[in-house]
Amino acid sequence: MKLGILISALLSSSFVAANPIFRRAKSETSASVSVSATSSASLNYTQTATIHDPASTTDGVWSVTQGRFGAVFKPKVMIINMFTKEETLWIKNLDLMFNISVPMLSPEYPYVHSNGNFSVMSVTTGEGEINAATTISALAMSPLFDFTETYFLISGIAGGSPDMVTIGSVTYAKYAVQVGLAYEVDSREIPSDWKYGFVNFNTDENNEYPLTIYGSEIFELNESLMRRAMHVASNVTLNNGTAGNVAIREKYNSTAPAFDSPKLVACDTATSDVYWTGNLMAQAMGDFVSTISNGTAKYCSTQQEDNATLEAMLRAAKHGILDFNRIVVTRSISDFDSPPPSLNATSFFFDTYQGGSSAAVQNLYIAGLPFVKDILHNWETLYRENQFMPKNYIGDYFETLGGVRNFGLSTE
Repeated sequence: MKLGILISALLSSSFVAANPIFRRAKSETSASVSVSATSSASLNYTQTATIHDPASTTDGVWSVTQGRFGAVFKPKVMIINMFTKEETLWIKNLDLMFNISVPMLSPEYPYVHSNGNFSVMSVTTGEGEINAATTISALAMSPLFDFTETYFLISGIAGGSPDMVTIGSVTYAKYAVQVGLAYEVDSREIPSDWKYGFVNFNTDENNEYPLTIYGSEIFELNESLMRRAMHVASNVTLNNGTAGNVAIREKYNSTAPAFDSPKLVACDTATSDVYWTGNLMAQAMGDFVSTISNGTAKYCSTQQEDNATLEAMLRAAKHGILDFNRIVVTRSISDFDSPPPSLNATSFFFDTYQGGSSAAVQNLYIAGLPFVKDILHNWETLYRENQFMPKNYIGDYFETLGGVRNFGLSTE
């Protein structure tokens, strides 16, 4: 009997009816189903289902231990890009010659790309939160892959705060914050004592901690691994960009980071599908990043995907499909989120060509490659068992992966 037919038969209504272990239960019960399949290859495995009945008025819940039984690919590194410019250097320079078709990836980017021995792969999500969440969910659930030991390098360009970074800087995030979750009032109609038109959910003044939490507002990542990725890239020479990029930098105050040449910077990223510009908008988003993290996160980059990507990965990690401790988020700066003193926000955004994407994508690769090489070279001694386990909290506001968060309102 073929595997699919056998599984369907095992889970048919008649099978469930005949086996009380699959019925609604008053107490927690475990059941094991052993399934064998034979075709050109042989596959034997055991799945374990645990049935919970939290209340007699609800149906029992089946919790299935996940696995990747018979997966074809087990990459050491998966690079996550968002659009063509970001993926090109990785695919070309790492010779990711094989295209693996995966159902429900982006119609624009339907393949996972792989090198010859399948140790390094890349996937491109498509831009925006919806594309990112859908692509990463589809990838995580594909039976083709075993991601239980895979390291994920999120590698994308972003806008940046001139108070923290400059065009071409490469940032490494400990926190990713979804800043789009707020009420917005037209700034031309706000009370005189408001700084801007944003107020957090279930509050009525600027910059109070939101009293309604969705769960994707903030993620904390493995700082030890982030520091390792920065360390192995510490001697790289970043591309300084074009003469036009330098000219834009020079419009800022000479004491501002924006004025300086690009560097590696440990700082945090803000996710929103809305592109914004202007000092008040930047202040509002920076305030949200600080507030939601209880003053710990330092906003420096703005992009459209990371919290959506991390939410999908967190849900996969909860069920053992991947390891949330093995994620590094890098964002390189292609433009500024607020203007220099000599320009207003509108003219800066619509009339001034910042043109930093070329330097940004090159620096993503320049700074990211040493980390990829480090994983491959030191796989057996450092990375297989992950010698860079976190000392900080890992996860979301809801403590989905366990541990005790160091941000948010007190639960006492």
